[in-house]
Amino acid sequence: MTPVGLYSISVRGLSVPDLLAWAHTHDMGFVHLRGGPRGFDLARRDSGELLGWCEAARETVPITGVTADVDLAHVYGTDSRQRHQAREELAALAAAAKVLGAGWVRLLACHPLTDLVGEPVEVSLPLVVELHHPGWLETGPQRALGDLLTHHGVSLLADTTQLARALANGGDGAMDRLERLWPHTRVLHLSDDGSGLADTTHTLVARRVAERIHDGQTVEVALEWTGPERTPHTCARLHRSHTAWWNHIDRETP
Repeated sequence: MTPVGLYSISVRGLSVPDLLAWAHTHDMGFVHLRGGPRGFDLARRDSGELLGWCEAARETVPITGVTADVDLAHVYGTDSRQRHQAREELAALAAAAKVLGAGWVRLLACHPLTDLVGEPVEVSLPLVVELHHPGWLETGPQRALGDLLTHHGVSLLADTTQLARALANGGDGAMDRLERLWPHTRVLHLSDDGSGLADTTHTLVARRVAERIHDGQTVEVALEWTGPERTPHTCARLHRSHTAWWNHIDRETP
């Protein structure tokens, strides 16, 4: 079975060492860490503190990925000053994430683009992109996204809630356009905003990714709980139930 890790926004009130120890206690396998200013702000942490967290990860569970608050539209947008600042922030975060032993950094994609301005981003870790707008499944942005995934070395973080919304609002052909993205998927977040994972679209996304895993594609699967009660007790309970949900889909997927 594919292990199910945890995205750190799923639980509140824990320092990084405490989060890692708690995740280890509950057999969560690995952690995706929110690394931008709205999270643990890794780019502005002392190197000694980062090395201490790295040691804590070696003793408990690894930090396999880090998420940035930087948006794709800033990294590849038309404003040259904003583009430079976004890339500087991203480079600093990637360097800190590498110290922690992470394997990738996630960019947000809240604003669909039809063109990518600037050279491909070169930072110390591979990038993944998370689609936060249904417009990415429209024809123009889909071409830009395809270019990003095919020629810029970027992969996809498939968030079940975000992709469910994209399919619901993407219009005719959205499903066909989404199908082209699965070969580029590196991360799957089982994303529960409080309404659970029972919606058929969550199941569709999970099954498509499970198929890719069975075909030999490496995909990290983690819980992302964004409901109102993000206590350790609630998060641990949901991790158990959503892991069972994923395991059922994994078993039933040919």
